Parts: sequence; C-alpha cells; structure tokens
Amino acid sequence: MLTDRQRKVIKCILNHPKGIYAATIAEQLKVSDRTVRNDIASINMVLMNSQCMIQSSKRTGYFIMQENIARIRECLSLMDAVDGKQIASTPMERKYYMLGQLFQYYEMSLAEVAEQLYVSEQTIYKDLTSFIQLLKSKYHFEALTLENGKIRIDRDEVELRTLFYRIAKEEIYISNKLMDLHLYQLTKDYVDLEELNGIVDYVSCFCKGNDIILSDQLIYTVSWMIFFTMTRIENAHTIEREVKLFHRNEVLTKMLHNLLHDLRLDFQPADFHLLQNYVETLGFYSTRQGNTLGSESDEIADAFIQQMKEKYGYDFSTLPSLFDNFRIHLQFAIKRLLMDYQLTNPLLQEVKTKYAFAYEITMLIVPIIHERYGLYMSEDEISFLTMYVMPFLKAQDICVPTILINGTSQSFANLLSIWLNQEFRGKLEIVCQIPLQQLSSALEEHPAQLIISDMALDKKLPLPLIEITQLPGENERRRIENLLSRQACASSSSTIFHSVFNRSRVVFIEEDLTFEEIVSACAKRLEQEGFIADEKQYTQAVLKRESVYPTHIDNGVYFPHPLINDALKGGICVGVVHGNSVEAQQEIHLVFVSCHEEQINPEMIHIYNLINKVAASPQLVSVLLSLPDEGELIDYLERVIQIM
Repeated sequence: MLTDRQRKVIKCILNHPKGIYAATIAEQLKVSDRTVRNDIASINMVLMNSQCMIQSSKRTGYFIMQENIARIRECLSLMDAVDGKQIASTPMERKYYMLGQLFQYYEMSLAEVAEQLYVSEQTIYKDLTSFIQLLKSKYHFEALTLENGKIRIDRDEVELRTLFYRIAKEEIYISNKLMDLHLYQLTKDYVDLEELNGIVDYVSCFCKGNDIILSDQLIYTVSWMIFFTMTRIENAHTIEREVKLFHRNEVLTKMLHNLLHDLRLDFQPADFHLLQNYVETLGFYSTRQGNTLGSESDEIADAFIQQMKEKYGYDFSTLPSLFDNFRIHLQFAIKRLLMDYQLTNPLLQEVKTKYAFAYEITMLIVPIIHERYGLYMSEDEISFLTMYVMPFLKAQDICVPTILINGTSQSFANLLSIWLNQEFRGKLEIVCQIPLQQLSSALEEHPAQLIISDMALDKKLPLPLIEITQLPGENERRRIENLLSRQACASSSSTIFHSVFNRSRVVFIEEDLTFEEIVSACAKRLEQEGFIADEKQYTQAVLKRESVYPTHIDNGVYFPHPLINDALKGGICVGVVHGNSVEAQQEIHLVFVSCHEEQINPEMIHIYNLINKVAASPQLVSVLLSLPDEGELIDYLERVIQIM
C-alpha cells in the first residue's frame, strides 16, 4: 500500500494530464525534489505488475498514460476509503462486511459485529434480517441464518463461491469499477490490489490476443472471480464435493491454465470446474473457436426460427451474421439458466416498451426452452435476445418507391438524389427522376408511394408530396423521416386496427375486482364472440404467463395474453376499470386482453405500438377512462393509431 504523501503525488500528476515536473510537485507538497522522485520510484514498484506506471519525459515531466488513468483513480479511491475509515459506513457496506467475515469464520455474534463496526446490535440485527431476505430472493442463497444472537453460514464451499461469483457480476455492473467497495468488504482481510490488477491485465491481454470481445465490466468480473478463487484456496478453504464441468471451453481452459502456471498455483479439478463454469456463463467466447455450440442450443435456435417462420412469416436465417450472434448468446443464456445465474438488464423496461413487438416475437423461445428443461428464462435474458431480433425486424421495413421531380436544374436534382440515397438507404428508393411534365406517365409506369420535388408545386397530386427547394439539411431529413414513418404505419394500421378492435369487445368494470376477475370478464366476452374456445382455460393460461412474465406496462395499463397462441381468431377485449383493483400490486386502469391465432399478422406491430403509446401517457389513460361509451373509446383509439 502507498503512504499518504505518495497518494498525493499521484493526485498531483492526475490533475496535470499533460505532465508536471518534480519541482512543481515538491513545491505543492512542501518537500524536496529528491523526495518526490523517491516517492514516484516507490509508487512504480507497487504499480509495476499492473502495467499502469507513472511515466516521465524531459519535455513534459511526469505523466500517466490516458488508458491507465481510470484504473489508478479506482485504486486511490479504495485506498482513501480504507484509510478514511469509510469502510462499512453504510447499511449495504456493513452487510457485505458481515458476509465477508462469515466467509472466513462461519459464525459470529451480533455483539462482535456491532463492536467491530461501532454501531448498536439493533442496527446490525436490522441490517442482517433484510440482507438474509435479499440473498434468498435475489441469489437463492438460504445458508445464512440468524438465531439466538448468532450469525451462521453453512460451510459448503461451492455455495459460498457461487454466491461471491454472482455478487461480483451484479456489483461490477452497478459500479462499473474494478475497485468496487462492496467486493472489497467481502475480501478485505486478504485483498492484494497489485495482484488483482495483475490478473486484470492478464485477462485483458489474453482476450485481445485470442479475439475475445469482453467489456471492461466483464473483464473486471472475471478477474474478481479468479482472485477470489485463489484467495479461498490459499486460505485452505477447500471444495469437498465433485463439481461437474458444464462444458469444456478450450480457449478459457488455456487462459486459466496459463494464468495459474504463471502464479504458481495448483487448482484441484473441482476448483477449476466451478470457476470455469461461471466464467463461461459471462459469454467467454472466441471467434477462433468457430461454431462450438452444443446440439441442444442449436436445436432450440432452429426451433425458434421455425416458429418465427410459421407464426409471423419472418425468416431470421436471411441475416446469418445476426442470427449466428443470436445463437452464441443463446448458448450462454441457456447455461446461465441451468446454473440459476441469469443476467440483469438495466434496459429491460425500455426494451419491453420501445421494442414490444420484437420482445413478443422473442418470447416464442420461452415455451421451447421450458418444454426441454422445465425452466423459464428471465425477462432480463429475453430482453437481451430481443436486441438481436429487433435489428432483424428493422431490416424488414418496406422501402418506399419514390418519384423525384427535376424542376429547376439537373445538377441540383442530382445532388438531391445522392443525398436521398445516402440518408434513406433501405427506406426510400428513387424509381425515376423526371421533369414535372412527365409525372402523369411516370405514375402509370411506376407504383410509387411518394413524390419529392426540387421546386414548389401548386397542383394537386395523387401521392404525398415533399418539396425541397434548398440544400437539404436536418429539417428536410426530419420531414422525410416523419412522412416515411406515417406512410409505413398508415398503409396497414387502419386495416389491422379494425380486425382487432371492436366496440362489442369493450367491457366497463365498475365493481372492485381482482386482476383474475378482470381478465375473466374480458375472456368471457372473447368467448361469446367466438375468439376463444374456453374462457376458463384461456384465463388460466393468461395468469400462468402473468406469474412468470408480468404484462403491466405503465400507468395502470396491462396487455395480458398467453404464452401459447391457439385462439380461434385474433382480437382484443378492452377492460376499462373504474372500480378499485383488489390484491393488485399496481393500479389497474386499462386491460387489453389479447388472443392470437397460431399464425400472427406481422402488422400487429402497430397494435403493440398503440398500446405502449397509451401506457406511456397518463393523459391518454385519463381520457380513455373518462369516455362514456364503447363506441367513443374505439374511435379515440383509432385516432391515436392514425397519428402515431
């Protein structure tokens, strides 16, 4: 560790990214130039293995390379926290401190912990009871108990390491720092910053040399997992039961073997297998490995694209590079599922709302996986897979055939044509470039949907018109983008709307009902109109999905529907809830109870967008709740979809 003065030296250098001379540092710290040079030599001895040493130049003085600044700042932050006695000063820090102590001693009293942390036993009791619940709910860890003033943890080394691996993943994701204070609490008695930095550098270099793309977050997570495993072994905490290697990843095996050899460490097979299993779930994959996917994940991916073809008419395999990345991600997602170690996506809610249709298509994989393993993939993992489906759907957008009218000069029209092709490639296609006099014949010859003119026109045209009479810029780009969006939506939204919604399928609910009763009331209406065969069976299917994948969007708007689509016809019953929702965690205002045939119209994307637009606006929800009858509600929804 560094002295207080040495840390001040580092901070001086950090504050001068272009460099600072020893004399300037000496003047600021009131010491001699020689003392500064000696301090820098000592600092570099500590940082040597981390490859983030202080550099020097005769022209600029002492400086730190840009790529090393973040790492050094993190080290300083942690050191300052330790020396400033900020450790375990918050409830969460105290919780991780207790857990770290239990990792070593397995049993402590409330009084001991309270004395160590300078707080009351009541405070420790409160911290601990909430922490026990957190570990159960978030990590499925039930080995921590509190009884008769004693805190105990089971000695099962596999469970303890697994818990740390999971915590490391979550904490690094939140803090985005190598020197995470909570992880420090778990390892504070044997943390070696130099050794940890060395592992980070090794993992980073290995990934770079083997075409493995890992974010800084994942590199930090892997490094902490390796570091913790090493410290457990060095402190004689052994695994006493067999650990099966989930899948042999040759590249990962090579990295771990080489690192352990360099560190002169000898892992037993159980230690090695447990670590490798969890590191691999993070997506440790090299492009040099080729397709190493297991037959099961291959079969699931193939079943998924077949479902997409059958139910939506989309062929995911037409974009092989995107689908290959989907396959690779799916492989690791399944491994995480089987190990009860699923990722958390902070963008989950945004993905579910902004890309609702892509998310719903991705949900096709859920029953496939459940049928094979009896397990449900988490919403977070589904949302990650959705990020592969979403760009595929974007690629399916219709290219709008466009006529370009050349009314001023050929050169300006050519410039405009080039700009349009650059800005709207794949969205807009110029089918012909003509003078105004030829427009009538061009319309007969070309099935155009849009006209763009380089001059103002005073005649009425049969197609939407955009006039661009000056050099195009952001305003022109935005006008065209908005019109293309409206075109794409308007072309099919009205037709699909009337096939899905009808005033006869609006139910006003005035009494206080449970969510199940609200769904059941809407399902009865769908059954009466011949959309579903059995209201009770349908309701149970909706509730089964709801228990695993809640369909509350926002502002009391729900979009419940089963995982399996087997309705007689596709349609939606709108439940307008004026009474109080009973036993519901969220308020219930509007419930769009949906059923689909096995073959789903891809234009349903407009309906998903409509419902999410309503859910995103408290004003829209309020207006719909205030409408007096079914007809006005349907008319209002139609106006909303027309202006989306």
